[in-house]
Amino acid sequence: MDPTKVKFGMEGPNSPWSAILDIAVYCDKIGLDSYWMPDHLVATGVKRWDAIEAWVALGALAVKTEKIMLTTGVSDTYRYHPAVIVQKANSLDVITNGRAMLGLGIGEAMNLVPFGIDYDKPVGRTIEAVKIIRMLLEEDFVDFEGKYYKLNQAFVHPKPVQQPHYPIYIAGSSPRTMRMVGRYADGWLPANLSVEKYAEGRETVMNAAKEAGRDPEKLDMAHFMYGVLAKDRDEAREKAMLPAKLLLLTRPRIIEAMGFEPPTYDFEMTFKLVFPRDAKAWFEAAKKVPDEVVEASPIVYGTVDDYIERFEQYYKVGCRHFVMNFQVHFKALKECVDLYQKVVEYFRETY
Repeated sequence: MDPTKVKFGMEGPNSPWSAILDIAVYCDKIGLDSYWMPDHLVATGVKRWDAIEAWVALGALAVKTEKIMLTTGVSDTYRYHPAVIVQKANSLDVITNGRAMLGLGIGEAMNLVPFGIDYDKPVGRTIEAVKIIRMLLEEDFVDFEGKYYKLNQAFVHPKPVQQPHYPIYIAGSSPRTMRMVGRYADGWLPANLSVEKYAEGRETVMNAAKEAGRDPEKLDMAHFMYGVLAKDRDEAREKAMLPAKLLLLTRPRIIEAMGFEPPTYDFEMTFKLVFPRDAKAWFEAAKKVPDEVVEASPIVYGTVDDYIERFEQYYKVGCRHFVMNFQVHFKALKECVDLYQKVVEYFRETY
């Protein structure tokens, strides 16, 4: 994807399938650039924990959509060997005739630990896996001797339609993950950063790319954001407040970055487990999070004008690919997307 062009994507729901199909086809119809399918074995929820398998869903969406780029948001290299990821993404690229992207991350405990998958050395393992993925895409046969993986004359066919291959996005905002992006990825997908932190992180990614002898201007700078979009700002605020508090408890680092003390770390979801039995306690803890924490957070809520104002702040510091996850019931997603389209139209006319 053109890293200089401003682009707009959406991450859809984990389930039900009817809602996933509906919203992905609709996003394609109105001209959004990318659709991101959550890749979870267990979804995050208070009442619902259902998760439709991501790559199966993308395969079905491939034949129901025409122009939109499709990817996971995001896959880990614990549940899938790097070669298996390449086969999945290559197949998606062939089926869509060149509309695949690959989203990768370091994984989350909820998708691994309950199933006996050791969650150790996530960054080191992911770096090694990304190296292998690029080698399998760019070389005819791969020999590799690493700490986590060993390959002997390995290859994956068919090759992708896009040449030299589809863009690889890596999620993450820690120093090591950002350096990994600069060295090995084609796009950066951090989540819910403030404008200031985004600008700092972008600089880190760009410097890492330069140090690796790569052209940093060719990296697609994306940003994944949670939010609610409505015709009335008070309505959006009311709808966003509780979901935002629940989400912020799962990412206490965001609360810390804003200068607040998280009320608890019990529901941090990257390295800890939050099960359905914890839902009531999580819900009650969220109620104790002050409203001003949400108001100061990167979670965006409001009207079309509010979104334009917020997005322009990120655009000015280098973001070129906005990916929204709207925190509303799946039945209300189209209403958000219709308003989102107005934001998209403004940027395409202005920039």
